[in-house]
Amino acid sequence: MKKLLFLFVFSTTFMAVAQESVLLRLNYEVGDVLLVEQNVSQNMGAQGGMDMKIRMDMTITGKVDEVFSTESKIKAVNMNMLQGGMVMSFDSSKDPADLDEMGKMMKQQLDPMMLATIFSKMSAEGEVLETKVEPESPAMDQFTNQAKGIKYPKEKVAVGSSWEDATNQQGMEVKTIYTVSKIENGKVYIDVTGTVSGIGEGDVTGDLIVDIEMGIQEKASIEMSLKTNGMEMNIVTKSVTTKI
Repeated sequence: MKKLLFLFVFSTTFMAVAQESVLLRLNYEVGDVLLVEQNVSQNMGAQGGMDMKIRMDMTITGKVDEVFSTESKIKAVNMNMLQGGMVMSFDSSKDPADLDEMGKMMKQQLDPMMLATIFSKMSAEGEVLETKVEPESPAMDQFTNQAKGIKYPKEKVAVGSSWEDATNQQGMEVKTIYTVSKIENGKVYIDVTGTVSGIGEGDVTGDLIVDIEMGIQEKASIEMSLKTNGMEMNIVTKSVTTKI
């Protein structure tokens, strides 16, 4: 009996010690280029909705201590919108002459985003320290404010580890909890939950996969369900990031 108890204690201790733990950090090299593909779907029921796909390149232009400098530029936009019973579409890959009247109107609104360059500084923990858009574009400012990624914890994480973050977006406070569900094959799998308060109230759910070697979020899927001004809204953001 004592031998069995000893083996049980030993095996339990060994499993705890052997449990993999990793330090999540961005590990970029100057000159690295990342392709970010993002799909945002917004459903407002009878009020309409929107589906927008964006392809963007991000280049690592510098590194000082643990702070990276980046330059990002949108390469392609594809948008379909239903509003007030009207269907509007825009595809940046099309020749302007092939766009309908609505598409040409949307092109005028989206062209400043396509022409702008985003200059950012971010820490190795993923925190965006500074963002500047040139030339200035209100639409691009809104885009960068909403595109902030996950901030990694200071300590190592293992399966079951969790940490919290809070951001303010357009009058809404978003509190997010990240929980590690699995670590295998050089990837960290993270479940996302959270709440939204302020001018809108709701919940956040989703998941993401982080590549341990580079620290990039290879895949992310986040769903935000909101109620604001008597209107219900569902926003799903999916993104894929790859090194090119």
